[in-house]
Amino acid sequence: MSEMQENPYLIELTDEDGETVTFEHLDTVQYKGKDYVVFIPYNEDEEEVDEVVIFQILDQEEDCLEQVEDPAVLSAVYDLFRERNADMFDFED
Repeated sequence: MSEMQENPYLIELTDEDGETVTFEHLDTVQYKGKDYVVFIPYNEDEEEVDEVVIFQILDQEEDCLEQVEDPAVLSAVYDLFRERNADMFDFED
């Protein structure tokens, strides 16, 4: 059984260059009436994670996501994520 089948939080996304990248879904956060998903790039060999990637859900039915690049939105969504998950993850300041 593959890791993708064993871990329901893993998702494969295809970028604009056609490359497939595996992410682990950490949370879905609502901010200003929009839904955002918080992922970490998945690497089964790495135990420590030093980055998260945040996508806005554009269309749930079509599974359409767009990576968030606005620093203000990134910060606000990340702060909500940290607040919601303070007891589950060890965050560094």
